[in-house]
Amino acid sequence: MKPSSLLPTFQFSQSSLQDFDTCPRRFKLRYLDHLRWPAVESEPIQEAERLARLGADFHRLVQQHTAGIAEQILSDSLVESETALQNWWQSYLQHRPPLPAGTRLYAELTLSTPVRGYRLMARFDLLAVQPDGAFLIVDWKTSLHKPASADLARRMQTRVYPYVLALAGVAFNGGQPIDPAAIQMIYWYPERPDQPERFDYNARLRQRDEQFLNDLIEQVKHAVEMEHFPMVEDKKPCIYCVYRSFCDRGDKAGRLADLVEEPQEILDVLALDWEQIAEIQY
Repeated sequence: MKPSSLLPTFQFSQSSLQDFDTCPRRFKLRYLDHLRWPAVESEPIQEAERLARLGADFHRLVQQHTAGIAEQILSDSLVESETALQNWWQSYLQHRPPLPAGTRLYAELTLSTPVRGYRLMARFDLLAVQPDGAFLIVDWKTSLHKPASADLARRMQTRVYPYVLALAGVAFNGGQPIDPAAIQMIYWYPERPDQPERFDYNARLRQRDEQFLNDLIEQVKHAVEMEHFPMVEDKKPCIYCVYRSFCDRGDKAGRLADLVEEPQEILDVLALDWEQIAEIQY
C-alpha cells in the first residue's frame, strides 16, 4: 500500500504547527480530516461568544483606523457598544505603540514562504515599516489574561511571524532581503496597554527558527506517511480542545476565566483567499 502524503497545496501556519506540536491527533482531526466537532471550547459559552465577538470588533476598529478612517468617526460609532469595547478602543488611542512620521502601515497582511516543499504563512494584524528601515509586527491580543513573557517567547507565533517576514518581506524593503535584526514583534493587550511584550529578532534567532520549523514540518510529513498521530500524553491541553469528547478526554469545557487565549482564536486557514497572499519569489 502506497504511503500517505500531504497534498502539495497544503499550507502551514503558526496555528497548525502549534496544534501539531501540542497534540498530533488534534492536527489530524482539524487540518487533515477537517472534522467540525461541535464541542464547546470554554464555559460559560455565552460569555465566551461575547468575548470572541468583542475581540473581532476590536480588530476591525484598528484595521479601519489604520486604513485612514478618522478616530472621531470610529469613536462615534461606538456610542451604543459595550463598555468593554469602548475601553479597549480608548486604550488603543492612548497607548498604542508609537510610530514615527512616514511609517507605512499594513493591516491584516498575509505573507508566505516555502519551507520543505510546502508554504508557511503568517497573517499579521499590523506590519509597520518605519522610515529608518525597522520593521514592527504588532499582534493585538484581547484575551482575559496576559501570559508570562517566557510563555509568549515559546509560542509558535513568536517564531513563525518574524521568520516569515525575514524571508518573504522583500517587497516591503525595496526588493532587498530584510535584516533579521531590523525586525521586532509586539504583543499588545488593551487590558494591559502599558505592558506590551516586545521580542527583538536577529540572525541567530532566524537560523534557530529555520532549523526548528524545518524539523517540525518534517515531523508532520513523517506522521502523515506513517499515519501516526498520537494524542498528547498530558491532558491539560485537552481542557480547551473542541475534540476532547471525540478523543474520550472529557466532555466538560474549561473555565473561560482561566483561558489565556482569545476565545475561538484559531485561524481558519481554509477560509483564506490564497490568491491574495504575497509571497517570496524564487
